[in-house]
Formats: sequence, structure tokens, C-alpha cells
Amino acid sequence: MNEYIKNNKVSGVYWLKSPIEALSLKIKIKPQEGIFQLPKFEEYNQPERNPISKNTTEEYIFKWQEKVFSIHEIDKYSNVHNCVTDTELSYFEKLEKTPSKGNKVFTYINEDYHLPIPFESRRENKLNILSSCFDKLNLKGDEVGRLFNDGSGSTTHLFRSNQDLSLETEQWIAMHIVYDNSEYNEESQCLFKQESILLSIYHSTAKNYLILSPDTNDIAFNPYTVDGEGIRFQYAVEVDYGGRKNGEELVMLLNKLHKKWEKKQKNLLNFTLAPLGKKRIYIAFEIVSARGFDMDNIYIEFHIKIPDNIQCNDTLQGKTHTTTALKTEDLQEWKYGHTVELELDIATGLEPPPIKVYLEAISTDWWGRHRTEGYTYLPLTLDPRGYSRYLSCTRPEELDTVEAESRRFFVGGCHLIKDLEVLDRQLQNSRYRFKSTGQIAVRWRTLACTRAVAAAGGEAGAALRAADAALRAYRRARARLAAAGGL
Repeated sequence: MNEYIKNNKVSGVYWLKSPIEALSLKIKIKPQEGIFQLPKFEEYNQPERNPISKNTTEEYIFKWQEKVFSIHEIDKYSNVHNCVTDTELSYFEKLEKTPSKGNKVFTYINEDYHLPIPFESRRENKLNILSSCFDKLNLKGDEVGRLFNDGSGSTTHLFRSNQDLSLETEQWIAMHIVYDNSEYNEESQCLFKQESILLSIYHSTAKNYLILSPDTNDIAFNPYTVDGEGIRFQYAVEVDYGGRKNGEELVMLLNKLHKKWEKKQKNLLNFTLAPLGKKRIYIAFEIVSARGFDMDNIYIEFHIKIPDNIQCNDTLQGKTHTTTALKTEDLQEWKYGHTVELELDIATGLEPPPIKVYLEAISTDWWGRHRTEGYTYLPLTLDPRGYSRYLSCTRPEELDTVEAESRRFFVGGCHLIKDLEVLDRQLQNSRYRFKSTGQIAVRWRTLACTRAVAAAGGEAGAALRAADAALRAYRRARARLAAAGGL
């Protein structure tokens, strides 16, 4: 709502990514919109006293901790007798080297101590220190004897520590940009000092963030207003943090991701021809999501078993990332989008058997124990098309429900089944039972490529051409024989 409220001044907090020395501050000043105040007669006769032009927008740019002097500061620091502190003496030397005429918009840097810095009370630290002091004042039991008999037990040891009861303050560096509306005589001596603070900047050296008071704004839509005696204008604050601008890092990240995606797409689309007499099948398998499980923080492990008559050099086992459930309409769902790519070589003339995919849903708790939430088995067919399925999961547990829940709660347990082929054989065991749990959503697409058809087409074409040439030769021979009267 701040952008819709005229002249609404709020503070802004910004964490710095570039060095503070790269900071650049810009102040834009323009006349007050609406009815202008009529100038006084002396201002009309001396237009140079009116600092704000009625038709233009003035800009003032400052670097971090850049000292810009006002007229009354130049009048003060130009005389060495007015300079007492080291900072004031440095200003005197600076003005001697580079004389200045003074500016309507000037700065107070950190060494000027113009305004108090932000202060954050730490009551908890004070209470902790006081409690430790009271603990040392405990004179029960043997402490009393040790206090008076032991030479080291003087009461002076009670507070002989490096602890300080004074509150610690965070280290700040301040800077202020000020508009000078003071009255001066013809000799540039200050008659009436009047200043308006346009911007205050506080830098936390410990946590490396800035506080801008007021925050940045737009001079066209939400300008700040300075309205006082003999002064009326609007201004805006702009900050350049140096280095990369806002959004550039996101653009760079998106460009890198796009390049990785293009590289991956090229690898997917750049199919190599299968060897002669072989069929090559490409599979893109995706673990989409899971739902219906009891615990949270779940990941999926997969194991793929390839038949002996199929060649595959890709990774056949792995796991997804761990994720927490998203609740939508009283339904908990875990999102993954984990893809597995396979490249299979099969001899032509053989019906490719399905490959076996075993999935295990595993949860982790806050103390780092893993529990199997469910197993499922998928015979993945190799017909060239797309598929999408929900796979129901089960897990083995003891017949005694109390024993099963107690073991699961206190011990946890992961990889309860060593031989995953038990899942597709549906073996029964009298010592445990299979309990239905949740579901895992998967989808996959297959694509087949072979040179056997192309080779067969080439051989058939050669045979047809040879048969056609033989038939033409036979016809020519018969024509010659008929011409000779043999037929």
C-alpha cells in the first residue's frame, strides 16, 4: 500500500552483496506540484537565493562516506581556530587543498556524529550476566569455609572476570544527506541555521546490511515532500549498490539452467543408430509423486533389474531427493519429478521382455532414523508409447500389531526386504504380513530404433533389381530367338 500513499515515508532494510564502497546515492529534487508560494520581494530581486528551479529536476550523487560541505561548514572549518577535534582539523586541511563554495545539499559522515546510531537493547545478555554473578554469591556449605580460610577465597574473586555489565551495541556506520535552508548574509555568514534531513543511511558492519530512512521511491509517483518556512519542494531517493543490479543474478541462473536443458535435450534427441541386427530402445522413466503415507520427509529409492538378453550400461539404482508433503484438499502429496534415462540393446527377432523396476518409499525423522514406508514393483513394458500409473505400496510387518508399531517407533528400520524379487513372486510368510500403505505415481515413455528394417529393405531392393535385370535379359533373348524363326 505504500506506493499508493503520497509522501509516505518508510524505512527499508537491504542486505549487501557488493562491497559498501560501491554504494552510490542519488537525490532528485523538483518543485512542489500544485500552487507555488509567492516569492518574497528580496528573493525576487535576488533569484540566485532561490535554490530550486521551477522547471528542472536537480540531481545530486554521493558516494558512501563522501564528505560534501555546506556553506556554514566551509565558513567554520576554513578558520583553523574553530577546529578542535582531529576530524575538524582534517576538514581544514582538505579545504585548504581544494577550496569549495558550499552546496545546498551536503552530507554528514560517520565522523560528524550528527545523529545517534540505532541502538538495540539486549536484556537477555544482561540477565544472563547478573544470574552468573548471583551464582558466584552462593555461600552455602563448604563455600563459606573456603571463602574465609583459603587465601584465594577473598570476596574480590566474585567479580574477577572479563564479564561486563554494560550492554553491548552493534557496530554501525552512519551517513546523512541534508538540505541546507539556512539564512546567510552577503559575506556568507550564517544568520539562522535551518537544515532538513533528506536521507539517513546506517550500515551494520557485523551483519552487513543497510537501513535507509526513508526508503527509495519514485519522484513521479510517490515523491517525498519538504515543506517548511521559505522552503517547499519534492524529492526522491535512488540507490545503486554496484556490481550486479537487482534481477541480474536470477537472469544468469536462468540462462545457466537453459543451457543445461538445451544440452540435455540434444543428448536426448541425438539418437545413435543401433548396431546391425540389434534393436535400440530408449526409456525416459519419471518418479512423479507419492501420496497416502503416514510419515513425512520421504524419499524414493529405485532398483532396476535388466534381463540377461538385454544390454544396458546406464545407472540402475539411485534415489530421489527428500521432500515434505504438500496439503491440498485434505490430501498429502510428495512431489519429486525425478527422471531416469535408459538405453537398451536387444537382438532383433526376439520379443523384448519387460524390465523390472522396484521402488521403496523411505521416511526420515528428526533424530535421523530411516523407516521403510512401502515397497512396490513395476514390470515396465518396452512397447514404444507413453504410460502413466499409480503404484500401490505395501510393507512387511509383524503379525502382532503392538510389536510391529513398537519396533517401528523405537528402532525404525529400512530395507526390510533384502531380495526385492519377493515382491513380484508374492510369497507368503507365516511370520509377517504385508500392510498396504501409500501410492507412488510414475510415468515413462519408450522409443525404439533399429537398422534391421533398413538393412532388410536394402537387400530386398537389391533382389528386386537383380530379378528385373534377369527378366529383361530373358525377354531380349526370346525376342532374338523369335526373330531368327526359332519360335
